[in-house]
Amino acid sequence: MKIEILGKFYDNHSLAIVNRNILIQLSQNENLSIAITPTDVYNPEYKIDKEVVKLIKKHQNVEFDFPDIQLRHCYPPVWRWPTSEKTKIIYIQPWEWSRFPMEWQYKFETFSDALIVPSEWESNVILDGGINPNKIFVIPNGYNPSLFNTQKDEDEDEEESNLLAKNKKYVFVFVGNGQFRKGVDLVINAWKDSFKVADNCQLFIKDSPQIYGQTSIFQQIMALQYNTGCGTIVYNDDCLSEREMAKIYKQAFAIVAPYRGEGFGMHIQEATACGAIPIITRGGPTDEFIPDEISVKIATGRKMENLMADHIFAGKPGDALTLMSTHGYVLEPDFDELKKQMKNLYHHHEKQNIINRVKSVKLENTWENVGNRYLSVFDTVLSKNDKPSRMNYV
Repeated sequence: MKIEILGKFYDNHSLAIVNRNILIQLSQNENLSIAITPTDVYNPEYKIDKEVVKLIKKHQNVEFDFPDIQLRHCYPPVWRWPTSEKTKIIYIQPWEWSRFPMEWQYKFETFSDALIVPSEWESNVILDGGINPNKIFVIPNGYNPSLFNTQKDEDEDEEESNLLAKNKKYVFVFVGNGQFRKGVDLVINAWKDSFKVADNCQLFIKDSPQIYGQTSIFQQIMALQYNTGCGTIVYNDDCLSEREMAKIYKQAFAIVAPYRGEGFGMHIQEATACGAIPIITRGGPTDEFIPDEISVKIATGRKMENLMADHIFAGKPGDALTLMSTHGYVLEPDFDELKKQMKNLYHHHEKQNIINRVKSVKLENTWENVGNRYLSVFDTVLSKNDKPSRMNYV
């Protein structure tokens, strides 16, 4: 079987992480020939493991007449005819909102033989948009258990350890950006109302301006700490590798993610695998892989929003949404409960028992397991004789 993967490979965005790990898993199968078509170029700033870079470049140089399957995972999606009518097109398409762009219904029906999404939550959104259910496959994003685990690092790097405030024991971590859907505004304001500088805790905020653009989060934090005397907040917008993020997660007490919109939540899975207690939105895709007994889930309400409003940033200019409207629901976490649960967790007299319970859970979505599910989808798609409407052009 000849597979081509098209998308990013060289940065630390979730799209590239998924593509890299799918490549790693598929390249171990002797019955597959793998070629990749990167939509980005190597940049040492992202600190990708050297052996992984070698693997990427090795497969970047592979060529064949036509692939049996072309796996497309990028944003925006690539709408382009395959070079051969014999090639099956499979899209991986994450989406974080309750409605998706109207053009996707026609485009995916036209171009795709299959559509892989990372959660049942997103699958329901896609179904509501009118996609043929026979084309949809749910495969969760994975995590690397050799990196994201509860084992102590023997080679702990002093510089990496210095990313956190040394004099504060309980570390709450937020990973994301300033986008409305991530809920950083909820986290910062809940922290301000819940913790003082004398408390033995800190909030570590990991921003990614290299990918999502510069925001005013840092200025907000500086003003907040100066004006209110709230608990210690450490802001970091460095380009950190997966290895560096794993070290942070292993030192974390909790991962705080009161999101309004997610398609999966890979960082939540990785942090939980490292023993961090997940404080997360209830009712979203994380319910599918984070058990109730090891997490704090914040109650939500469905709040209608104009998803095309500038501050929400749900689509690119020119997009329209399905169901004849620009409005859809977001999962709005209960702000008062978020504050209450963060304080309760910090003051809980059996904190260590909670931590031990999280560390004892083995999450199922390793990249090895996920890779096997991709192979199953490939076999299913190749066994079908039906052709999508794109084949009418020949």
